[in-house]
Amino acid sequence: MELNVKRVIYHILDTGASEPLLSDRETDLDADLTEYFTVCLEKAFSADDSRSCEFLPDSAFAQELAANQDFIDLSRRIAGVIFEQMLQYPAIPAGDLAVVDFTANSVPYLGVLKLCYKPGYTHQTRTLGNARYSGMTPQRTLLPGTPKAEEAVLIDLATNKIRLIEKKYEMDGKKDVYLSTRVFGCGQALPEKAKLKAVCESAAAAVRQAYPEPETLDDVPPFDGGTETAVDLMVHNQAVDNTIAVEDVRARMRESYPLAAPAFEQALAEAGVAEDDHVTVSPARMRKMASRSFRTESGIEIKIPAELCNSDEAVEFIHSATGGLSLLIKDVLV
Repeated sequence: MELNVKRVIYHILDTGASEPLLSDRETDLDADLTEYFTVCLEKAFSADDSRSCEFLPDSAFAQELAANQDFIDLSRRIAGVIFEQMLQYPAIPAGDLAVVDFTANSVPYLGVLKLCYKPGYTHQTRTLGNARYSGMTPQRTLLPGTPKAEEAVLIDLATNKIRLIEKKYEMDGKKDVYLSTRVFGCGQALPEKAKLKAVCESAAAAVRQAYPEPETLDDVPPFDGGTETAVDLMVHNQAVDNTIAVEDVRARMRESYPLAAPAFEQALAEAGVAEDDHVTVSPARMRKMASRSFRTESGIEIKIPAELCNSDEAVEFIHSATGGLSLLIKDVLV
């Protein structure tokens, strides 16, 4: 994904004060700050806990977004509403708010990044008489050194589609979210991690049911590494730029495992995954799906690339009469 940060405005939302410190002008961006916010946005797009959402019909923010073309004023209004929620619900952590005007693959976006404070220490030097004294002093409002927003809202200005990361906090006696419901007015959806899990688990369950003894069949891909290995590899291979189109997986299921396709599609519908949905997969999870780990009772663990699990030339799975499984690794170099 090609990201281009055009401008940023920065507001301080410290609930230790009675009101937020709102900026009247955009932040001066140098190369380091541009890189910081670019990485924040990249991580927000690919985060496992992000959700794809849409504005509800009665969203006050959607109406404000359509009517207010003043970037600075709009950012101040967003910061003010979030600060009101922070004052009302002390469990919401204090932090700074960066509102970003940027493009992703040439598509215009508005990004809202909540950078929550991290407690820590810094050094302090004083002069006592003729002596110099150095010590440590606690800091309550340190910003994340690693570029990552605890909460983020990324709005596609061309379609009003939203990528949302939010946390639950104690509110009115229960754990609840506030960005989607109380600030931006958008509907909830499954997190990307949950959608991916639903796709993989639904596919594996449907295949196991349709092909209870797949090693005896010639018209489906081999299963020697286990049903989950075969399905994960199939899903993994549909990824383009860390995004998996559910329709591509459905098409591959109909092609490779035709008997399992109806049950798979029914399970997806029950899980709330739409036919035209897209699942964003983090690079770390993509790497995890690309390999399979096997552990013996004695604690020996072997990691094998998933595509090799179905290759008799590289490894061979030997099934015993008692249901056990042995692994023969071929062409070992020592």
